[in-house]
Amino acid sequence: MNQVSLVGTVVQDPEERMSANNLKFSKFNVAVDRYFGSQKAERQSLGKPTADFPRIVVWGKQAEKCVKYLKKGSLISIEGKIITSVYEKEGMNIYSTEILGEKIKMLPSSKSFDVNHDR
Repeated sequence: MNQVSLVGTVVQDPEERMSANNLKFSKFNVAVDRYFGSQKAERQSLGKPTADFPRIVVWGKQAEKCVKYLKKGSLISIEGKIITSVYEKEGMNIYSTEILGEKIKMLPSSKSFDVNHDR
């Protein structure tokens, strides 16, 4: 089963892009805490990472809504799938792992929205 659920903070404003097939998409990173409670504080004091920064990719109308509503610092929940791709650069295979965002919801705010449903 390929299923991912994350809650994190958007680290940069999402930007809209176009694929070679003229499909709209957006990619952005989120900061996701790795440790909780005293374990996190202990790792911070040792200067070790306490967050991961997965790249999220969304397509179509969902990408448009993410660009419109999400900003750096937005707290969001993401449900999706892990996708891995490979491309060649200077004769070497480069592997990339991203999260295909299928359901994205802004948290908590009186202006919260669900980018999966039209208003």
